[in-house]
Amino acid sequence: MNSVHRFFCLVLVILFGHGAAVKLRCFELDECYCNETTIKCHSNEPLATTRLNQEFFQQLPDFILNTTTQVIVSGGNISELNKNSFGVCAGDSSKSHPSLKEIVLRNNNIHTIHGQAFHCVPNVVHLDLSLNSWVVSNVKHAAIFSGVQKLEKLELTDSMRDHYSGKRHMRRLSAVFNNSHLSALEELYLGKNDLWTFSSDASSTLCQVTKNLRILDLHSNNLAKLVFDSCFGQLKKIQLINLRNNSFIGVTRKTIEIFDQLYENNNNFIVDFRENQWDCDCNLVDFVKWVKTTKVTIRGKQNMTCHDGQNFGKYLWDIPPSDLVCVDVAVAQTANTGVIVISVLLAIICCVVIGVVIIKRDSIKAAYSGFKKSYFAKDVQFSYASVNNSNVDV
Repeated sequence: MNSVHRFFCLVLVILFGHGAAVKLRCFELDECYCNETTIKCHSNEPLATTRLNQEFFQQLPDFILNTTTQVIVSGGNISELNKNSFGVCAGDSSKSHPSLKEIVLRNNNIHTIHGQAFHCVPNVVHLDLSLNSWVVSNVKHAAIFSGVQKLEKLELTDSMRDHYSGKRHMRRLSAVFNNSHLSALEELYLGKNDLWTFSSDASSTLCQVTKNLRILDLHSNNLAKLVFDSCFGQLKKIQLINLRNNSFIGVTRKTIEIFDQLYENNNNFIVDFRENQWDCDCNLVDFVKWVKTTKVTIRGKQNMTCHDGQNFGKYLWDIPPSDLVCVDVAVAQTANTGVIVISVLLAIICCVVIGVVIIKRDSIKAAYSGFKKSYFAKDVQFSYASVNNSNVDV
């Protein structure tokens, strides 16, 4: 029994000793917590004073263990993710971190992500870069995600900023994706990035980069129209396209056909159209017919409402196709032309009248004076006659 006790005591000493060693490898910051599998740091301080800054981030690789599976850093001021942000493993595979599966870098004021930033973490399946200020450039940021070839979930919600509108984000991001290896990607979150377009090129990039896409989240952007490339309809696993809270003026017939094709590929396919402000005109005729007949599950289809024109406040579901009309451009142009012509004629007439008044001002003044004298003379005579014929004692 004594030998057994000694054995268990030795095991406990080893375990506690190893735990203490792991704890010593953590940052000496109140903002951080570490154990064998997790590094978690969060700051509530302003950007100017937070200790989770660029210098802190440069030290991060020194604290990643072979057993670390999760790195979470949030609320910091980390402006750049440089090349090999998680270790230098070129020529030395022992410096990579094969156990690391999840990297979360939310809300860290990240502006720049350099190429090869995620080398040395080949087995990461979840990468979250949401709530940052990434200035996407397809020139300076090639092959950003090439080091995470097993990536399944990429979160870029509210992550992109630049000096222009979101018209350029998707085009630049498509170039970034083309230079990366994302064949395992299943979930892509691009909500709240002020995206104005999701073009055929963007959808073509996605379906060429990955065949495993299940979720495409585009909620809370400024999308007015969707244009899907034909290859997007070949995706077999897609379950959800989230288009909630955008600014659609129409959905093309080709897009409708691709939605139906995606349903044929996967009967669990869902499109979320909630909280959109629809322009209920002739551009929605095909879409409304499709909403009423398709087998695709459409979230919010009973509550789609019109936000303009003669159908304002009505539900799309209740509007017959005959009421979805557009103003005739020719009629509108003719009406506008008539208004312009009348306005010009009135302006010319006013100018002519003013010119005549200026030129004939002496004659007009003399005529007015004569009229005034004549009028008041009659008035005086009338007054006197009234007094003389009365019985009033003056």
